[in-house]
Amino acid sequence: MHKSAIKTHLVRLIFSSIITFLLTLPFHYFFQIIAVSELRPASALPPALGLIFGPWGALGAAIGNLAADISIGYPPEIFLISFLAQFLYGYLPYKLWYTLDKKNPTFPRLNSVHNLIKFIIIIFISSLVMAGLLGLLMENLEISSLVSFTTLLFAFNNFDFSLMLGTLIIVGANLYGLSFYQPEISKKAKINPLIFDFLLILALIMGGVYAIYIIYSGTTNGELLVGITFYLLVMAYCFKPLSCKIDEKTSPVRISLTEKLIVMFIVIGALVTLLTAINSYYSITEIGSNLAEFWEAVYLNITLIITIFYISAIACLWYIEKQITQPIESISYLLSNYIRRQNKIDSQDITRYCKVYARTDTEVGILAHSFQQMVQDLEDYIENLKEATAQKERINAELNVAQKIQADMLPRKFPAFPERNEFEVYAANIPAREVGGDFYDFFLVDDNHLALVIGDVSGKGVPAALFMVIAKTLIKNQAQLDKTPSEVFNIVNNQLNEGNEESMFVTAWMGILEISTGKLTYVNAGHNPPLIKKGENDYKWLKSKPGFVLAGMEDILYQEQELILKTGDRIYLYTDGITEAINPQDELFGDSNLQYIMNNTYNLSLSETLSFVKGKIDSFVEDREQFDDITMMILEYKK
Repeated sequence: MHKSAIKTHLVRLIFSSIITFLLTLPFHYFFQIIAVSELRPASALPPALGLIFGPWGALGAAIGNLAADISIGYPPEIFLISFLAQFLYGYLPYKLWYTLDKKNPTFPRLNSVHNLIKFIIIIFISSLVMAGLLGLLMENLEISSLVSFTTLLFAFNNFDFSLMLGTLIIVGANLYGLSFYQPEISKKAKINPLIFDFLLILALIMGGVYAIYIIYSGTTNGELLVGITFYLLVMAYCFKPLSCKIDEKTSPVRISLTEKLIVMFIVIGALVTLLTAINSYYSITEIGSNLAEFWEAVYLNITLIITIFYISAIACLWYIEKQITQPIESISYLLSNYIRRQNKIDSQDITRYCKVYARTDTEVGILAHSFQQMVQDLEDYIENLKEATAQKERINAELNVAQKIQADMLPRKFPAFPERNEFEVYAANIPAREVGGDFYDFFLVDDNHLALVIGDVSGKGVPAALFMVIAKTLIKNQAQLDKTPSEVFNIVNNQLNEGNEESMFVTAWMGILEISTGKLTYVNAGHNPPLIKKGENDYKWLKSKPGFVLAGMEDILYQEQELILKTGDRIYLYTDGITEAINPQDELFGDSNLQYIMNNTYNLSLSETLSFVKGKIDSFVEDREQFDDITMMILEYKK
């Protein structure tokens, strides 16, 4: 045994000894019944301490009682037999508690009517066993007869005080979280446990038959042999091994509803018993000077009242437990474990248990039915949520693929044309969602012509992205057929209108640069006007009459315009995701702000210019979520 365990057991033994001694000694001087016994509230301690601290509590109570008996001056034959009786009286309840239940015994706790009845039965058996042993002692000392009111008085004393005080001690130990003794579990019993049960039953039958024999015959022949045999059988039962694992089921509440009601009845029972005892003490006068007969009458009254009270209380508690507290506690326990996913409890367990209580048209039945329906609805919701989450994950995965495909469709290799020194072009695209409707493109139509395209599809997300792919592809295909920008838009506009039941449209700007001369021919289909910087001058808006959006109406004729770029000239193209960016104060970034920022980029390269603008937008919107796609493209003519 580990040193810490030995220390714990010794503390339990010493505590039990001291408390028993202190509670036993004073009553000998004030409430003596016969020459070798007295009124003993301490009789509640051995079974209670045995149930709490196991054999160490029973032994400690026996030692404390032994010390009190020696201090009082009882002869050795009294205090030695009394020591054995007290130990058996404390140890037997402990052994009975864990062995009477064949399956999953629990730590001693009066939290159910079953456990309360079990406690009463154990105390009744233990009280009779101890009373019989003391009665046998009195018989052999010729103080009183074995079958007499004196023996019955011992039994009444132990039984009454155990119900009055022992129950409260057990409840208090549980309420304050006192550590109970952990019995050793025998993995494989060498002797069949049923043999020990048979020995106990045999002892009780023997004791009962012998008591009836004495009552009817009036003689006590063979009492010593019968007594020794009886107690040997009882002590043999105490060696019964515990083979079932103790059920340590925990509850989220410190004291259950049923336990509160039981405690209330126990307290009321103790008060009723105490008042009965006081009333009997002062009202019984006809006994005269015979002290033993006086206490016999007092105890008889107390036992009668406490028996009637507990029978009534148990019947009331049984009904309340079955109809109210047990359903509530069971549902509460199941739901608590279900929520925390403990003990492998699932919705089927909840449904199965709730159906037991939901059959009646009572408040508890309605509550059980409601819980059952709630759990079922919750399970359905969780299942639907799992499906929705899985579907969302699949969509997100597909969108990520779509985002990569869309990004790959836009030119992303910079410098774009490292072998050409006549011009330089850079672009950037930041979609507001996984995929977006903004696009840009630049490509050589032939060795002397560079096409520039930027566009913005109405709407966002997947529909806009699909429409963007179509628009971009159609524009590039038509441009590579040596068509002018206006011809490209005229044709693409009609193509996009075909089957456009969703009424989507595209704003776009397209220009074709003649590299050798710097002539830029461009067309605008409802898009934001570009900013152009001529030489060392500031950026200014490239004013032009914008045409109607692509896919807005069939047979629109788009007008193109021209300008001549010279060495060092730059043109900046963008979508409205820049000018319509919103800060936390709901203010727009705006055209003027964009123009001002661009005029602070003289010394920056093209790539640095785009990064500079993006940084200014990020600072402006702060932590506000990006609302629209952002696309930029910048060209510098160097020839």
